[in-house]
Amino acid sequence: MAHKFDPKNKEKLQSKERRENLPPDKILQKAKLQPGHHFIDIGCGVGYFSIPAAEIVRPEGKVYALDTSKEMTEFLTSELKTSGVENIQVVESQEYGFPLEDRTGDMLLMSMVLHEVEDKPLFLQEAHRTLKPQGKIIIIEWVKKETEQGPPLKHRLDFQETKNYLIQAGFKNPEILELPMVADTFYIVTALA
Repeated sequence: MAHKFDPKNKEKLQSKERRENLPPDKILQKAKLQPGHHFIDIGCGVGYFSIPAAEIVRPEGKVYALDTSKEMTEFLTSELKTSGVENIQVVESQEYGFPLEDRTGDMLLMSMVLHEVEDKPLFLQEAHRTLKPQGKIIIIEWVKKETEQGPPLKHRLDFQETKNYLIQAGFKNPEILELPMVADTFYIVTALA
């Protein structure tokens, strides 16, 4: 059974250390998120990537923030009411069924999500369905080595495993997105729909 993040630990998702090691703005800029894009955040949690993405894609762009956890979607919805960010649609999702139309997104992000899923090819096929042709997927995962934080080693995926799952789901050209500050703990993979 896959290792799942406990929503009760959501404060860890907003820590100063996480912002230093995994800076959302820099990652989204490096991935070339643009104004006007429709951005899908699978496993959005507290909006760590959704909120910065909403700033980048506005005024015409939109963010779809999906999570299977009711606690997370309710938390993010509450945060958005006080933040003034209006171009985020928070959606409670099923694990293998994202309630979005085909070809909705220009870019889709999964941060620390893929290792939590049992049927990775099915999950990635559903992600592929929601992306426009030539849309980009970004997957951020823990490196496959022991670290102070993160899931047990046996639940982690190395780059080659992630690449194989992406190709199996119909994605093209999986490659590492180079960002020096994340290299010791995380890796980032991009691919095209």
